[in-house]
Amino acid sequence: MAKQWSVADRIGKFGTWVMMILVFVMMMLAGKLGLSRQTLRAMTSQMQSTKIKQRAFKGYRLTKHDVLVCTYAKSGTYWTLQIVHQIAHRGKGEFEHIHEVVPWPEAPMPNVTKLANELPARTAPTGLRVIKTHLESQYVPYSPEAKYIIVVRDPKDIFVSSYFFSQGMISGPMVPVAEWLDLFLFGTFQYGSWAEQVAGYWQWRTRDNVLFLTFEEMKANHADVVRRIAAFMGVTLTDEEFAQVLEKSQFQYMKRIDEKFTPQRPWPFNKRLAGFAVMRKGARGGSSELLTPEQQAQIDQRMKAELQRYGCDFPYAQMFEGASAEPVAAA
Repeated sequence: MAKQWSVADRIGKFGTWVMMILVFVMMMLAGKLGLSRQTLRAMTSQMQSTKIKQRAFKGYRLTKHDVLVCTYAKSGTYWTLQIVHQIAHRGKGEFEHIHEVVPWPEAPMPNVTKLANELPARTAPTGLRVIKTHLESQYVPYSPEAKYIIVVRDPKDIFVSSYFFSQGMISGPMVPVAEWLDLFLFGTFQYGSWAEQVAGYWQWRTRDNVLFLTFEEMKANHADVVRRIAAFMGVTLTDEEFAQVLEKSQFQYMKRIDEKFTPQRPWPFNKRLAGFAVMRKGARGGSSELLTPEQQAQIDQRMKAELQRYGCDFPYAQMFEGASAEPVAAA
């Protein structure tokens, strides 16, 4: 018997696409019409929907084939995805767009491969595939069979990266830096709370199937971190395979193929924006590009207080406080 599609089914099937188109219309017009604030609120509402978070992994059971990369947005996510995907494919991972091979369960767009798609794992010589998520730990199912790679980055650098990223997406004048900072610090930011996410995953760090990294150590010791990730995944690479993984996860290599990581847009907005790039600098310690010393200190103090409120002993002062050096060259 043919399936009877209800109105609810049709809305569910096309609703996400329609919503995505509406958001992109707002983004394209925001700067010209002075709607940047309203657009950012709409994006925040969509991305921080509890219902979306709760159903992201619904009905899927994580397996030994799954390697999850769990990050707060703008924390080196695509870099880590590229490293893991290339290790899984022994340096020969090819794709037209990263989300053809990497599921993103809570993605705000529909044109992303699904969790149920077994092809990426079946075609990988290691039998492994990578899953991306920006969700807080309470929304990510824990399984002793899967592997989890957590990457944390200095929130001051995240702030700067997110500002320029959103400016490119909006395609027009952004809200003032001071207003963006207020959103970032006080819980109405489009990516949620940095401290809440770190506090949740910090509790996972001692589990055998969890690898906890910082963006900063990845930049300082690229080759060593690739070796650590490969060992964590249980993959032994030949010298040639390791060299390929290392080359394909270099910043300059990834910048040359930036379109393979750029957020996918619905028709008719799928034309690449001039000058927009996901791989902007790939640097650490450059928050003085936008922030005054007082604003940098404000972020440090707020994040330390929030971590304490969550009962988290993540060593923030040791890791990030006062880290405002000039950007370093990409490794």
